[in-house]
Amino acid sequence: MKKIVTILGLTLACAFAGSLPTISADASSYLGIKSTTNTSYNARFVNQSSRNDGIYYYAPYYTQRSAKTRDASGKNWQHRFVKVSQVSTLSNGVQFAKFSWYGKTIGWVDVRALQKFSRSQNAKALLNNAHFQGRAMLFNNYASGASNVSVGYADAATKVLNSADTIYPIASLQKVMTGALIVQLAGQGKLSLNNKLSQYYPGVKNSSKITLRQLLNQRSGIDMDESTPSSVLTSQSAEINYTLNQLKVGSNGSFNYTNANFTLLAGVASKVTGQTYDQLVQKRIIAPLGLKNTYSWNNLPRSGSIANGYSYANGKSYNSNNASQKLVSSLLGAGNYYSTPADYYKIQQGLRNGKILTTNQYYDLSNDYKLNYAGGLYHYSHSMKRVRGTLSGAGYETVLYGSEGNKSGVILFANQAPTTPMDNLAKTLYDLARYYNEN
Repeated sequence: MKKIVTILGLTLACAFAGSLPTISADASSYLGIKSTTNTSYNARFVNQSSRNDGIYYYAPYYTQRSAKTRDASGKNWQHRFVKVSQVSTLSNGVQFAKFSWYGKTIGWVDVRALQKFSRSQNAKALLNNAHFQGRAMLFNNYASGASNVSVGYADAATKVLNSADTIYPIASLQKVMTGALIVQLAGQGKLSLNNKLSQYYPGVKNSSKITLRQLLNQRSGIDMDESTPSSVLTSQSAEINYTLNQLKVGSNGSFNYTNANFTLLAGVASKVTGQTYDQLVQKRIIAPLGLKNTYSWNNLPRSGSIANGYSYANGKSYNSNNASQKLVSSLLGAGNYYSTPADYYKIQQGLRNGKILTTNQYYDLSNDYKLNYAGGLYHYSHSMKRVRGTLSGAGYETVLYGSEGNKSGVILFANQAPTTPMDNLAKTLYDLARYYNEN
């Protein structure tokens, strides 16, 4: 029986052999893999055009038949940012790297086509290409191992660089701070989000039909141009009165973004507590979070780095473009604070971790995500949030873009507005933060 099996085996082997493709004579010259090491580092393609390094999908070049086809678009990878997960050393001593691009495994390339390049380095290159000046923070693990990148000068005349301690006007990124104060006070029973504006400012047209929640959600029917007062407003009452005298009221209920809504909310918070807005921010936000670099516009530190505003024009950076102090003085509760990306991240954390608001209070502030805009933030599908700020006629722009739970995101504070739209730049850097760690 054993002999029969053997004979049958030989017969079958011969039959299958006749149906297989003929192996070329050069198959024996395929290179072997001496060793493969798991690793994790970021890199960019360099000198690929001159070296003509191809991309091999399945294995390093010339180690198996499926790996012999060169990626026709290989040269187009020059300067692209990738993550290396494995390095194989071939029998001829050449090393190949297995890499991915924004989370998608691509293939193998000669390591000599690559240069180690950190996430911070790549972010800085992207920011420089957009003529951005300022400070950026990229994170994908609740700010553990965050990339913090400074670009350009806070003061170009004296060559003071932007740094971790440089403070920038945050503009509309402040609105969520005002919203948080209102929700805090609602939780303490000092007011209700369903209260009518007429309880506090009865002189405002239609105030008996406008709720505090409508103010929070920019659906009050109130409108106001971002006009500049004739002089600096030196008191909170002057700031509020300026808004009251400038605002207009239409039919309430539809979304209309205006600073006036949040200035009125700042006034309401003062009325129910007997404290100024700045006192409330200090006591209820800055102190509990231990913020070191967050200030009102009229209480900036005498020492320290305050970023001057600039613009990029005619191929040149650092054209002076500072914010009007008259304008900033009129933005109570809506855009008159300065901060850093690191401090602002702590504020976003505090909105959910109990230091400012509880998670349930944050949902209340966000109106349970029923609206695109609520409580000072835009809320999107897939648990994403965004807010952008700018000061009219100045070089300052700010943006937060990231996950609702603050796990991943990007914060950009610019003292020279980029040539790439700020939202587009933020989304590009968000993908960078999401798919790459710092190393």
